[in-house]
Amino acid sequence: METNSNLSTTVSQLLINLEAEALYSELKAEGYPLLISKKQYATISGCSLSTVDNQIKLGYGLPNYKKMGDAKNAKVMFSLISVANFFASKTIQTA
Repeated sequence: METNSNLSTTVSQLLINLEAEALYSELKAEGYPLLISKKQYATISGCSLSTVDNQIKLGYGLPNYKKMGDAKNAKVMFSLISVANFFASKTIQTA
Protein backbone atom coordinates (compact mmCIF):
# COMPACT_ATOMS: atom_id res chain seq x y z
CA MET A 1 0.00 0.00 0.00
CA GLU A 2 1.27 3.48 -0.89
CA THR A 3 2.20 5.84 1.89
CA ASN A 4 0.77 9.37 2.09
CA SER A 5 4.10 10.75 0.87
CA ASN A 6 4.10 8.48 -2.19
CA LEU A 7 0.47 9.29 -2.94
CA SER A 8 1.15 13.04 -2.72
CA THR A 9 4.08 12.68 -5.10
CA THR A 10 1.98 10.67 -7.56
CA VAL A 11 -0.85 13.23 -7.46
CA SER A 12 1.61 16.09 -8.02
CA GLN A 13 2.99 14.31 -11.07
CA LEU A 14 -0.51 14.00 -12.56
CA LEU A 15 -1.35 17.70 -12.15
CA ILE A 16 -0.35 19.84 -15.13
CA ASN A 17 0.87 23.02 -13.40
CA LEU A 18 1.02 24.99 -10.14
CA GLU A 19 -2.46 26.41 -10.69
CA ALA A 20 -3.87 22.88 -10.96
CA GLU A 21 -1.97 21.86 -7.82
CA ALA A 22 -3.37 24.85 -5.90
CA LEU A 23 -6.93 24.14 -7.06
CA TYR A 24 -6.61 20.44 -6.23
CA SER A 25 -5.28 21.26 -2.74
CA GLU A 26 -8.12 23.73 -2.14
CA LEU A 27 -10.78 21.22 -3.20
CA LYS A 28 -9.23 18.49 -1.01
CA ALA A 29 -9.14 20.93 1.93
CA GLU A 30 -12.86 21.59 1.38
CA GLY A 31 -13.45 17.86 1.85
CA TYR A 32 -14.01 16.66 -1.71
CA PRO A 33 -13.06 13.00 -2.31
CA LEU A 34 -10.87 11.80 -5.20
CA LEU A 35 -13.97 10.93 -7.25
CA ILE A 36 -16.85 13.40 -7.26
CA SER A 37 -20.42 13.19 -8.52
CA LYS A 38 -22.10 15.30 -11.19
CA LYS A 39 -23.77 17.33 -8.45
CA GLN A 40 -20.45 18.04 -6.73
CA TYR A 41 -18.90 18.98 -10.09
CA ALA A 42 -21.80 21.36 -10.77
CA THR A 43 -21.21 23.02 -7.39
CA ILE A 44 -17.46 23.39 -8.03
CA SER A 45 -17.96 24.76 -11.54
CA GLY A 46 -20.80 27.08 -10.53
CA CYS A 47 -23.35 25.71 -12.97
CA SER A 48 -26.55 23.74 -12.64
CA LEU A 49 -26.85 19.96 -12.73
CA SER A 50 -28.92 20.24 -15.94
CA THR A 51 -26.04 22.16 -17.56
CA VAL A 52 -23.66 19.32 -16.65
CA ASP A 53 -26.16 16.80 -18.08
CA ASN A 54 -26.38 18.82 -21.30
CA GLN A 55 -22.58 19.01 -21.58
CA ILE A 56 -22.37 15.23 -21.15
CA LYS A 57 -25.04 14.78 -23.83
CA LEU A 58 -23.21 17.13 -26.23
CA GLY A 59 -19.84 15.61 -25.44
CA TYR A 60 -17.80 18.73 -24.75
CA GLY A 61 -17.11 21.38 -22.12
CA LEU A 62 -16.25 18.93 -19.34
CA PRO A 63 -13.19 17.31 -17.82
CA ASN A 64 -12.72 13.60 -18.43
CA TYR A 65 -15.23 11.49 -16.52
CA LYS A 66 -16.00 7.86 -15.77
CA LYS A 67 -19.36 6.30 -16.50
CA MET A 68 -20.07 3.59 -13.93
CA GLY A 69 -21.89 1.16 -16.20
CA ASP A 70 -23.29 0.80 -19.70
CA ALA A 71 -26.84 2.00 -19.06
CA LYS A 72 -27.97 5.32 -20.50
CA ASN A 73 -28.52 6.72 -17.01
CA ALA A 74 -25.42 5.14 -15.40
CA LYS A 75 -23.73 7.12 -12.64
CA VAL A 76 -21.07 9.59 -13.80
CA MET A 77 -18.01 10.37 -11.67
CA PHE A 78 -15.26 12.95 -12.17
CA SER A 79 -11.69 12.58 -10.93
CA LEU A 80 -10.68 15.54 -8.77
CA ILE A 81 -7.32 15.53 -10.57
CA SER A 82 -9.07 15.81 -13.97
CA VAL A 83 -11.25 18.64 -12.68
CA ALA A 84 -8.24 20.60 -11.39
CA ASN A 85 -6.34 20.06 -14.66
CA PHE A 86 -9.39 21.01 -16.72
CA PHE A 87 -9.88 24.34 -14.97
CA ALA A 88 -6.15 25.13 -14.96
CA SER A 89 -5.90 24.47 -18.72
CA LYS A 90 -8.90 26.66 -19.59
CA THR A 91 -7.24 29.91 -18.44
CA ILE A 92 -7.34 32.59 -21.14
CA GLN A 93 -4.79 35.36 -20.92
CA THR A 94 -5.87 38.87 -21.87
CA ALA A 95 -3.79 41.89 -22.71
